[in-house]
Amino acid sequence: MYSIYFNDRIIRVCNKNITTPYNPNAAVLHSANNKTLQELPCLFEQNKNLKYLYIPILPDNLEETLTHLCSTLTPINAGGGLVQNTEGEYLLIFRNGLWDLPKGKQEEGEEISLTALREVEEECGITGLEQGELLCITHHTYHMNGLHMLKHTYWYKMTYKGDCATAIPQQEEGISRCEWVPASRLPEYLQDTYPSIRKVFEEAGLI
Repeated sequence: MYSIYFNDRIIRVCNKNITTPYNPNAAVLHSANNKTLQELPCLFEQNKNLKYLYIPILPDNLEETLTHLCSTLTPINAGGGLVQNTEGEYLLIFRNGLWDLPKGKQEEGEEISLTALREVEEECGITGLEQGELLCITHHTYHMNGLHMLKHTYWYKMTYKGDCATAIPQQEEGISRCEWVPASRLPEYLQDTYPSIRKVFEEAGLI
């Protein structure tokens, strides 16, 4: 299944054999040609009463459907990290009024795994991170300079064995706090976050 996030609203391209959950604010699109798929992001964004749109597709056509769905959006890649310290705590940042994970845009010619490390270090003022496996890729939309953007963010597991007190928020990026959160308190913090960030923690098996 692929999810494209429009803030707290979601288009999901899913396996046709999976039963979609009932939701009064959801709709299911059972068939669509390529032109309809290309127009869907704009139409979905305009229909604020619709929170979820499911597009059930045969498994072999999932990626092709996603390609057509995203064809009118401007892609950009980013990397970020889910960082755990030696106490089993996880690094969250507070940005623009919500809890978030450190991430940022890929620079030209840069490996996406290095983007993730660099951005976590820059946004949280820490070094010496150990990078683990790729957890997942999230996709979310926003507008910039008149363009409808689609950001593909590659999320990696990371481990930090240094002094946690040295984490300093990069204020010029709108980050006001860096905080190490015990696993037991993650549900509390993640009530005030983006669905795409919750997805990262779900993929890590933490919520």
